[in-house]
Amino acid sequence: MIDAKFKWELADTASSATIDNLEKRLGISKILATLLAQQGITSTEQAKKFFEPSIEDIHDPRLLHDIDKAVERIEQAVERQEQITVYGDYDADGITSTALMYETLLSVGANVNYYVPNRFTDGYGPNMEAYQRLIDNGTQLFITVDNGVSGKNVIDKVMEAGIDVIITDHHELPADLPNAVAIVHPRYPGSSYPFPDLSGVGVAFKVAWALTGEFPVEELDLVAIGEIADVVNVMDENHALISYGIQQLRQGLRPGLAALMKLADIKANNLTDQDIGFGIAPRLNALGRIADANDGVKLLTSLDDNESQELAKEVDQANKERRNLVTDIMKEAEKQANSSDNRQKKTLLIVGNGWHQGVLGIVASRIMNETGKPTIVASTDQNNPNLIKGSGRSVDSFNLFNALAAHHELFTTFGGHPAACGLSFDQVNIAPLQTALEEEAVKQEFDPTAKQPLSIAMQLKPVDITQQLYNDIQRVAPFGPGNLEPIFELKNVKVVDVKTMGQEHQHLKFSIISDKGNLTVIAFGQGNLAPLLSAPTGQINLAVKVGLNEWRGKKSIQLMLEDLQINGTVIIDERTNKLTPQLFNSSDYYIVREPKLRENIAPHVVPGHTLSIEEAVKTDFTGQRVTLVDCPPSEEILKQIFARDDGEPATIRLLLYQRKSAYLVGLPTRNDFAQLYRFIYKQKKLTWPMQSKAVSNYLKINVDRLNLMIQVFSEAGFVTIKGDVLKFNEPASKIDLTRTKRYQKQLAQYKVEQQLLFNDAATVAKWLLKYLNLE
Repeated sequence: MIDAKFKWELADTASSATIDNLEKRLGISKILATLLAQQGITSTEQAKKFFEPSIEDIHDPRLLHDIDKAVERIEQAVERQEQITVYGDYDADGITSTALMYETLLSVGANVNYYVPNRFTDGYGPNMEAYQRLIDNGTQLFITVDNGVSGKNVIDKVMEAGIDVIITDHHELPADLPNAVAIVHPRYPGSSYPFPDLSGVGVAFKVAWALTGEFPVEELDLVAIGEIADVVNVMDENHALISYGIQQLRQGLRPGLAALMKLADIKANNLTDQDIGFGIAPRLNALGRIADANDGVKLLTSLDDNESQELAKEVDQANKERRNLVTDIMKEAEKQANSSDNRQKKTLLIVGNGWHQGVLGIVASRIMNETGKPTIVASTDQNNPNLIKGSGRSVDSFNLFNALAAHHELFTTFGGHPAACGLSFDQVNIAPLQTALEEEAVKQEFDPTAKQPLSIAMQLKPVDITQQLYNDIQRVAPFGPGNLEPIFELKNVKVVDVKTMGQEHQHLKFSIISDKGNLTVIAFGQGNLAPLLSAPTGQINLAVKVGLNEWRGKKSIQLMLEDLQINGTVIIDERTNKLTPQLFNSSDYYIVREPKLRENIAPHVVPGHTLSIEEAVKTDFTGQRVTLVDCPPSEEILKQIFARDDGEPATIRLLLYQRKSAYLVGLPTRNDFAQLYRFIYKQKKLTWPMQSKAVSNYLKINVDRLNLMIQVFSEAGFVTIKGDVLKFNEPASKIDLTRTKRYQKQLAQYKVEQQLLFNDAATVAKWLLKYLNLE
């Protein structure tokens, strides 16, 4: 059995009466009615409001703390034509915030420029050197967007120097806040703002609204991008803001975004929140990771088609470079994560040399998703070899911020929240940091083997998955925290056409059979599942999201794999006549009959996982992945290896390398034995094995079979071999040669090879499952 990676939990739903009422009153499908009910929408009035959000759903900006002060100071600066600098941030939320604030200030006649700090030279948030350069160039008022509340030291110095600062931010508020002219923040202590989960661009939008006195519809496309990129709660007013923003994006009014969407193969008229989250936002984020995020603001605000196309190419190229960097670092990081030492740990600290700092957070996130362990990925700093910089990511059940904050003395810099952090530390603190993480895992009672929950909206059949279902799902979008995209369970599906994709076969594509036509399923980064799904097996259950694929104008439903279960032992056919180290880099148990081969394999696998036949017979393989490296000596031994009352192995992988095949040698016939007997009887004495080849040629019996026959004769007493002399012995009685131990041993090897080595994959799997009672 292949167990699910996550703990599947079927979502609670309202009563059938409520669902029936929504279905009938609204004229919608039962599935859509169920999805609404799962969001707590139980009346037709609530549903209509959800389907058609209005401006009235968006809170009055004047409820935000200090917004009046901010507007008053900005108006003063505009009237005096003071130089205003919008000080942004280098992620997608920060880039869209900067563009929105810059465009708004231009629209009211301000003398304005913008500055997006460099991740590597300026760091996150206010940087004194950057502020000073901007002041020297004439800045008289700073407006921060998507940053500022954690920059007290810098902002207080700037204010003391007579340069005003307005902060607009949404990040966690420290105990000691900057002494700014205004701090506009949805969670400001003591304020009455009704929704705490605006992103940076959401706060900037509210300032723009208050400043202009008009609802800035033309800026909503930027709001949608920034909010989705920053993974904020998508309910309450964000539901309306993002919904309107997506409508604005579909109109394609910004030349830069239109050019970028074309390169990303995003169709504006069908654009969804998923296109933003997986197409637009990663490309803008890539600029801040490896290039200049200021180009992102240029792209979003440019009105020139030629400039927009060139900038879009730069952004897209940065994203390609980002992907390549992640791929390269992942290879090394995965090796560390899968080392024997790290397999025993509850947390991971992975340190490289010269890894690009801009993508370490992405790598940490992927390693965490693969292993289920809180992960910090770090690397030496090029300018300071003794300094290590990194990023951490964690699962819900482990508070990474609290774990690290308890050991602040280990860090040069540190900041973050429960699920993510950024940090730097001296090289000498690598070991103490790993020890501290493990200690905190014990204190928090964190269990990396415990499955994270996966909410299943409902169980469907393949026939239920149609274009109409996709349309229904999109009616409850946008998706994100507070309104997760629904995941459906498909039970006992039939899988066909399994294949891998990508240069390194890292992605997976397969189809499931449906009465209305086969459905394509895509699984990014899960190419390793191909052998499992290709093998004959028991029941396959899938957890999937429903998407839409458009190719050359033709639309088709496409499912995205989130998780899977396979009931019953899976037989994986990878039979080979050549063994390489790459075949032995997993945590499988490896059963190896030949001692020398076992010795060669041992260094490549987890200690204690290379087993002899005798050791294998005593090992419980329940739920384990087992590899038969070479062919067992008999069907009976094969059964003994897997004869367990307590459970079944998850997989049996067949390499079945056989240096010399008993089946190909063949079993001696009665005629073969008679012919050899007459020959030895006549010769009386032979020099052996020097004459074996000559005898083989004369009798037309291959050398291996001939040697086997001599061994059988020796056991039966027909011949004796001393030194290199083989002598004939007159038998005392008639003997059935096929009853000798040597012949029976060869026969057993012959039979098991016949079943395992010389049949097609389906026949082998079917026979093996039946023979081992694993069906």
